[in-house]
Amino acid sequence: MLWLHLATASIALGPASRSFVGGAASAWTAAVSAAHHLRESPSALRSSTLEDLANVKISGSESEILAHVALPSEPPVTGPLPILILLHEFFGLSESIVAKAQLFADDLECIVIAPDTFRGVSTSFIPKAIWLALSTPQDRVNRDLDDVLAWAASPECGRVAGVMADPKRVAVLGFCYGGGKAIRYTTQSRRDAATVVWYGNPIVNSDELKPLRAPVCAVFGAEDLQIPQPMVNKFRAALEEADIEHEVMSYYGAGHAFWSDVAQVEQEEMPVIAGYRLTTNFLRGYFQGKESFARKRAFLEYQLAQGQQAGDDIVAEEEEEEEEQ
Repeated sequence: MLWLHLATASIALGPASRSFVGGAASAWTAAVSAAHHLRESPSALRSSTLEDLANVKISGSESEILAHVALPSEPPVTGPLPILILLHEFFGLSESIVAKAQLFADDLECIVIAPDTFRGVSTSFIPKAIWLALSTPQDRVNRDLDDVLAWAASPECGRVAGVMADPKRVAVLGFCYGGGKAIRYTTQSRRDAATVVWYGNPIVNSDELKPLRAPVCAVFGAEDLQIPQPMVNKFRAALEEADIEHEVMSYYGAGHAFWSDVAQVEQEEMPVIAGYRLTTNFLRGYFQGKESFARKRAFLEYQLAQGQQAGDDIVAEEEEEEEEQ
């Protein structure tokens, strides 16, 4: 099958919540979308305990936070390294997330921290996963992520990881439940951090997005029942209205949660590899302080528009001269 992608539809250049906890409508939406997760093997999600998966314990302001920290397999000569916070889907911290953390750490040469936002719970049982997602308040997640980033900026992180982290270069990426939490964390708490949303519950109110001081990248499936394209289009429009630089892409033929494991990237399975490359190019450019693809494309579009306008002006002048003759 040939995979095609939808155009981003809008580019916004800007300066560098709704909680997912809801009522019956949110619960029904989560239940419908959960069908996409049935194709994922429970053993791949839950063959290890949280204690096995977590390699650090962070002292939080309210409780101890379990997390998996991934470092580049071949650490770069120079440091400190940028920080990528990786938020799990509604199953909780899993082997799949740990593998993705290592993949990002290697490709981006950054420190990846994947915290357990459910505070000690994970599951492969979908009804319980839905309950965990609906019962985990955003403000609690925000406080835990603040504690995680404070730890990353501390000498303790350098001692444990063997390399220092750069607290000025931070991005937050989340899948599904974690994607919704990511965009709300950056809008509400860490506004100078870049955001990457993989099929997470978007924000469609431009006023909630305006506090952001860093760009946004988002990946969706065009056939996603939980997040239909009209909602994605509203997200794009809200980002543009809020003047936030963004790259938002939807892929035809893909539903919800279409990236399940790193083998799909290694085998260059479409559209996973397309979304992965979009994400890594976005994050690499942000971490390195390079001009983004969105800005470059907007510049080209501006130049084309100016050229078109100049051409139209010439045609208009020629027509006026012909009329005068």
